[in-house]
Amino acid sequence: MTYDLQSLTELSTLENLVSTQGVAALLATLDEVLARTPPDALVLKEDGPAVGPRTLRVLRKAVEFDATFLQAHPEALFQSLYNRLRWHDAPDAATHFAPESQGPWSHPDAHLFALANHWRKQRDAAGAAPWVESLLPLRGALESADSLFWHDAQVLCAAYSPSGTKLATGSWSDDGNVRVWDVATGECLQVMAGHEGEVRGLAWSADGTRLASGSRDHDARIWDVETGALLKEFPGQEGQVTSVAFSPDGRLLATGNLGWRVHVFDVDSGRPVKTLKGHEQSVLSLSFHPSGRWLASGGSDSTLRIWDTATWTQVERIASDGYVDTVEFSPDGEWIAWAVFEGIAVADTRTWTRLPGTRGEGRYSQVAWLGTSRLGLLSYNRVEVVDVREGTSLWSRPYPSDGHQRGAAFSPDGKHFALTAADGGLLVSDLYTSPPPVLLAEPHRMKQLWGQPEGGLAIAQRFDAWLAIDAQGRVRNCPPDLDETPMQPWCFSPDGTLAAYGIHLMMETPARRGVRLLDAKSLTPVRTLFARPLDPNDTKKRLSMKQPLAFSPDGQWVAAALEYGCVRIWRVSDGALLHTLRGAKGPVTLVTFTPDGAHVVCGYSEDARVWVYEVTSGRNVLTTRTLLEPEPAYAAATRAPRIAVGRASGELEVYDLTTGSLRLIQVSNDDIVAVGLSADGSLVAACGSDRRVRLFDVQTGALKYELPHPSLPFSVSVGEDLLVTQSNDQVTRLFDLATGAPREELPGSATPEDVTRRRFWEVLGEGPVSFHRQEDPTPLTHFQDGLEETVILREGLVVARGRSIKDFLYVLRIHAPTGGN
Repeated sequence: MTYDLQSLTELSTLENLVSTQGVAALLATLDEVLARTPPDALVLKEDGPAVGPRTLRVLRKAVEFDATFLQAHPEALFQSLYNRLRWHDAPDAATHFAPESQGPWSHPDAHLFALANHWRKQRDAAGAAPWVESLLPLRGALESADSLFWHDAQVLCAAYSPSGTKLATGSWSDDGNVRVWDVATGECLQVMAGHEGEVRGLAWSADGTRLASGSRDHDARIWDVETGALLKEFPGQEGQVTSVAFSPDGRLLATGNLGWRVHVFDVDSGRPVKTLKGHEQSVLSLSFHPSGRWLASGGSDSTLRIWDTATWTQVERIASDGYVDTVEFSPDGEWIAWAVFEGIAVADTRTWTRLPGTRGEGRYSQVAWLGTSRLGLLSYNRVEVVDVREGTSLWSRPYPSDGHQRGAAFSPDGKHFALTAADGGLLVSDLYTSPPPVLLAEPHRMKQLWGQPEGGLAIAQRFDAWLAIDAQGRVRNCPPDLDETPMQPWCFSPDGTLAAYGIHLMMETPARRGVRLLDAKSLTPVRTLFARPLDPNDTKKRLSMKQPLAFSPDGQWVAAALEYGCVRIWRVSDGALLHTLRGAKGPVTLVTFTPDGAHVVCGYSEDARVWVYEVTSGRNVLTTRTLLEPEPAYAAATRAPRIAVGRASGELEVYDLTTGSLRLIQVSNDDIVAVGLSADGSLVAACGSDRRVRLFDVQTGALKYELPHPSLPFSVSVGEDLLVTQSNDQVTRLFDLATGAPREELPGSATPEDVTRRRFWEVLGEGPVSFHRQEDPTPLTHFQDGLEETVILREGLVVARGRSIKDFLYVLRIHAPTGGN
């Protein structure tokens, strides 16, 4: 089949290509058609926008962004394209970017969003399959020179190979924290495993065959780039290795560390050649002269030192105003540049005389020579190119600071740069090109996320603010009282009208804690609930670090722990204190109501006890030992007044809260770490530290079956047809409830309670998230980015914190037409 501009902007053509031939074929076809399409070509789509070569270029970039995901899930092509094109140039996209950004929505040819909506109408009319819509722009510009290479942890440093075709990166990864990438394709060519701490320095040999790395674990290593093999190791240095440098002839490797030393090693033999002493604080940077005659070292002692490589004596000590964490000789060897407090200093290498003034403005953490007349620089919030002689800025690209250490690398031809980031992304782009618009969400990472499953509101905490996201996908700012809510959990009334969170009024004397009620619709305070401390003279000592709290199922009461040893219950309507429930002496780690609202359950982890009280009278009706860490071994039946707790002694206790009767079941001699009750309370499951899950008939105490697990099961839920477990091996297992026969093993983590009782549930793991329907192990649909944490509100509205894009805020909508959405 012959493709052209008309056919390649039809969704059906694109979907057929990717499903029958794959992502690589789709990209190749787009390239081929672009190459033979005249620049001024224009096709008017029926009931849609006019499209041209620009359309194909943007389409190609969108496919490229999600290529790995689409290889595994070609059925999600529309989802990937829609979520990127819809937010690319739509007029309402501008509000999500920095005000000074000139985005494609200002382009007179803004039409990609219209094409995405055109496809959506076609798809809906044909009876669309389930998909996930992003209600906020995703990271990644479709019309820029930017590419992103993703890691699983913060990237600290990067270095281009001498040819400029490869990039090496060093990261915080637990393993495999040295990587080599193909610059043109973004393919990871090698992963070097071995360093036990984050990699802080990288250097290529002049021939590009070897790579040196230095890390926090006090060692340096040399790797074979072609095979990834470890060639040499230099352990046991005096401190973290911050910098490594090959001599120009490749015979020597220099390493600098926080122990104030520079070590020089013979590369072939691995033997030490010399230890250079002189710095009075940490060594932070190294650079060999192009001739190999000198080695420069910069330190936190505010000195730059020059060493003669023939005699290894110090030939110059240059005082600097500020620590020297970056230094580099020019390619012709005539100059040396290094960081000072107010910019970059430059000295000639004949007399080591510093030129007057500085280059650039402010503090820089990276300097690189781009030829002999320009410097590539990295500041805390921009990448910059500066003229050496004049000191003027030739080009600057700002970026939002993420508050973490960053590194930059500049290609040998002086045309490209790479920028590391805390979220695991490595940005690779062209110098002198216009930067893409700045997404406002970039610097505002999520730290906490709270929400009630199938509720109407979620709360996301950033470093500087709180955001409220409702079931319609609207994102709003919460009242600015961060000083009163230091990382305290939120909860929500069952009807979704109120939110509650703990506050700490630290400026009052004495300081007070309480619970603030917030109108979920207007985000305005309704009232604040206080209570006198048990012992006013011991307030500071007894205040709980965390304040667990809960609404009663009918929304009439709020229970919370403000201090050690007790839980309070207030009436929501007027804030009146109903009860002060005294329990054990330690901190309260569990506060919840039973599903019928008749009782409140309090857990004290230090005392390993659960206390159960009647709400109306405040009477303690049960106190029993149980495990409460890391999660409570406690469960309640949703349709019966029955609760279950597990003991460290291996006993399972099931209580009928109406009659007070007790069923004691000896499960094993090992700890019971989690329990689950069926909705009617007739079946109880217990997870043991012997890596078994056992199901019992509550009425008789008889064992129905036991299910061995390869690792510790720490959560369990009993559904209508399934028994679901979650284990330390990050596998979610589904079993037939009647027989115990295995149904499914899902790689990743799903909350068992969500699997059995929620309309939608998710499986989170290393890769893309999968969404499912209640008790259905077959994925309904997938989303392309990895997610760390999710809350699924009403109508399939998903609020999530990113994993692959660390702590990024996602607001998604699950569209499941066949299930009614």
